[in-house]
Amino acid sequence: MKFGQKVEALLTIALALSVLNAALCQKSKNTIERESNAFSFVVYPPVFNDILVNELETPVQFRALFYLNMVTYNAWSNYHPTAVDLFGRSRYKRPTEEHTLENKNTAILYALLRLYEAAPQSFGGSAGLPAFFKLMNDRGLDPEDRSLNMSTAVGIGNREGMDTARLMRIDGWNDDGSLTSSDTNYAQPFADISGYEPKNTPWRISFPFKWQPVLENNGLGFFFRQEHVVPHIGRSIAFSQNPFEVRRRRVRSPYLRPHATVYNANSADVRNLRGYAEGVFKRSAELTEQQQLYAELFDNKVNAFRTEENPFGTPSIGSSVRFFILGPQLDLSLDEDVIYAAASNIATFDAIVTVWKEKLRHDAIRPTGQTMRLLFGKRKFEVWGGPGRDNTQIAAGDWQPYIRTMPHSEYPSASSCACSAFIEHALAFTGGRDDFAFNLTFAKGSSRFYPGKLPAADVDVSIRTLSKWLHLCGQSRLWAGVHFEPAIEAGVKLCRGIGRSSQQMVERMVGGQPQLTWLKWLPQEVQRFWEQ
Repeated sequence: MKFGQKVEALLTIALALSVLNAALCQKSKNTIERESNAFSFVVYPPVFNDILVNELETPVQFRALFYLNMVTYNAWSNYHPTAVDLFGRSRYKRPTEEHTLENKNTAILYALLRLYEAAPQSFGGSAGLPAFFKLMNDRGLDPEDRSLNMSTAVGIGNREGMDTARLMRIDGWNDDGSLTSSDTNYAQPFADISGYEPKNTPWRISFPFKWQPVLENNGLGFFFRQEHVVPHIGRSIAFSQNPFEVRRRRVRSPYLRPHATVYNANSADVRNLRGYAEGVFKRSAELTEQQQLYAELFDNKVNAFRTEENPFGTPSIGSSVRFFILGPQLDLSLDEDVIYAAASNIATFDAIVTVWKEKLRHDAIRPTGQTMRLLFGKRKFEVWGGPGRDNTQIAAGDWQPYIRTMPHSEYPSASSCACSAFIEHALAFTGGRDDFAFNLTFAKGSSRFYPGKLPAADVDVSIRTLSKWLHLCGQSRLWAGVHFEPAIEAGVKLCRGIGRSSQQMVERMVGGQPQLTWLKWLPQEVQRFWEQ
């Protein structure tokens, strides 16, 4: 390199560093506080990012995120002037002079650790514990300090973490398998307690409107049958909704006689199902690259589109709205971020419980190859042909969606329900403001399903409103080919109102009013450990 080129290169580097330094100097006090959040910025990346996403089915992911954010709120509430924790307690509250970032984050760290180590299977397994212990040691904290001195941040964190873990154990999800096993050594975490049995087998559809477990394979010769994931959770605890409120949330079946067999099916129902199925093929034939990218983004809830430069991947809808939209654009403080996250995760948790109740009540069939073979026999359809290839013609029974068919029933869509509650809460949090722009780049070749092939070049998209996120969330499931059309609107309709009630619940808690609606889900004889 010539001398002049070296000087030019050094000047370029110096300019870049000065710009970076200026940007850092321009961070507001709230931003600095928010980015000190022990859960979001300290613990989650090294401890939970991989195991929570890669090891858990979607509803269990939502549950894990709920408890991680809720235990964060519980620990934090003791360093706020008025807030009570989820148990309605304020008796551990510390004086104002102790409401420091250090105390808040210390309490949060210990609360998270006690929650995680009490039930590692709920968070993807124990593989993250060594990293958690290391980061505690690196910060000068003893992970084995189990003090319950409630005048210290360590004691507060330990107590809130232990109590939240005890609540998690009795929430009805059977996370440790104890409800279905006489010995913990033989327990199966999250095993069904409802006695659910599918009407159809993986090899035969006898009930054309009922869910069929798909026969999956790993591409290496191993075939396995789907089991409906956590079919019992529609009877489990919700937090902003009492049992009556969850039961009264219902959507009508898209079929007149949904329990019919192949021998006595209603002809109008068969015509409608064929029409929905033809729509699946049509969308596949018209699938654009951008629609494929959205399908991946909204399917992989946290780590889609990873690259070497971006190892944590493109942010999900939850991460985008919290960390890249509302956080910086509203200049949220640490306290405001914790409050937002608590209500947001209550909304999505309650939405999942509600939609699972309806999924199992309807137990509806999904668009799979077996479904298409039943409806169309050997008839051929035009579908997407693969990256960089023209569309192709396939027999109906060879149909496969763009992404994996999830191991749970079709109707209503859990994604559209959860997104409905999530965005409704975000709008309630912002006082109805919807115009939050977000620009996103899908890097060339960063697809999880077709790495190196999709997208063919960098793709820039702009999402201008929160409402647009909700629209894309629902549509992406249709583009992916994993739902029939009626499931999307049914999910949105079912969960309408949950986001607002979650925001109201947390606002009252922050104002010092205990919100114990969730107690109505528990047996009267349950031990009230939080009162001890």
